[in-house]
Parts: sequence; C-alpha cells; structure tokens
Amino acid sequence: MTGPVAPKISAFSSAALEDGVTDELTPGETYDRLRFSDPTVKGRDLGGVTFSECELAGWEVRDAVFTESAFLETRISSLFATGFRASRATFRQVEVDDARIGAVELMDSKLRSVVFTGVRLGFVNLRGAALTDVVFRECVLDGIDAADATLTRVLFEDCRAGELDVSRAKLQHVDLRGLQVDRIRGSKASRAPPCRICRWWASRRSSPRTSAST
Repeated sequence: MTGPVAPKISAFSSAALEDGVTDELTPGETYDRLRFSDPTVKGRDLGGVTFSECELAGWEVRDAVFTESAFLETRISSLFATGFRASRATFRQVEVDDARIGAVELMDSKLRSVVFTGVRLGFVNLRGAALTDVVFRECVLDGIDAADATLTRVLFEDCRAGELDVSRAKLQHVDLRGLQVDRIRGSKASRAPPCRICRWWASRRSSPRTSAST
C-alpha cells in the first residue's frame, strides 16, 4: 500500500514590508507588502479586505468579521482571538504561527498551501470548505467540523483534537497519523477514492501509527 502524497507547500517571497496602520483598514480594500503589528481589532467588519504579501503580528481580535476576505502570501503570528469569523474567505500561501483562537468560522472557505504551527484552536468550522496542501503542526484543536468539505493533501503532525466530523466530506491523501483524536464522526460516509479513513480508525485503536493515507 502506497502512503499519502505530502502537501505541496509553496515558498514565501522575501519582500520588504512597510508599516501599515490597522485603524485605516477598510472593508473591500487591498493592502500589499505591509506589516500590521500589535493592534486590537474589536467589533469591526473587515469583510472583503485583501492582504497580499503582508504580515499580521500580535493581533488581538474581538468580535471582528473577515467574511469573503483574502489572505495571500501572508504571515500571521501571535494572534489572539476570542473568535475568528471568516466564512467564504481565501487563504493562499499563508503561515499561521503561535496563535490562540476560540471559535474559528471558515465555512465555504478555500485554503491552499497553508501551514498552521503551534496553534491552539477551539471549535473549527470547516463545513463546505476546500483545503488543498494544508499542514497542521503541533496544534491542539477542541473540535473540527469538516462536514461536506473537500480535503486534498492535508497533513497533521503531532496534533491533538477532541472530535473530527467528516460527514459527507471528500478526502484524498489526508494523513492522520500525527493526529490524536478522541472521536471521528461520519467516516463511513466520507469517500473520495481511495479513501481509507474507516480502516485507519479501526486499526488506530491497536496501533496509533497506522497509516491514514487516503
């Protein structure tokens, strides 16, 4: 049996960044090659905003909305958020490091070439989302709702989750060997040939390092 295909993570460019002003962020606008550091973003609607080749560092987010926003070739570090509402958003070539986020709403969002490292997440809503070439590394997640989602080349390394729901999801080359999960829902209904998540879940109880390749 061949193993899962690893995610294809694109390298970042090393563009020089100027300082941006968070208070001047406007919904629907595009911001290029800017660094936004240490702001508190509270009660703001930033729907449709685009960050391209930017760095968002040390943000504190409370009751802010990022619906239909785009994060392109952008680094997000040391983010603290009670909740992160970004349904129908786009994340492409994004690194998220050392973040602490409560509820994460990414319904119907598109994630491609995204790496999460050292992130603590509460409940993650990925219903209907499309994840391609995504890595979760040393992350703790209370729960993952990936019902009706499409996951392609997704890797978990040294991660823990309370529950994973993949009802009606399409899984291909999803590597769960590095994920300690208490419960999986919907595995029998989640088939994208050659999906093997059901056999992985059954065998995991006797061997935690059994392949979860799909």
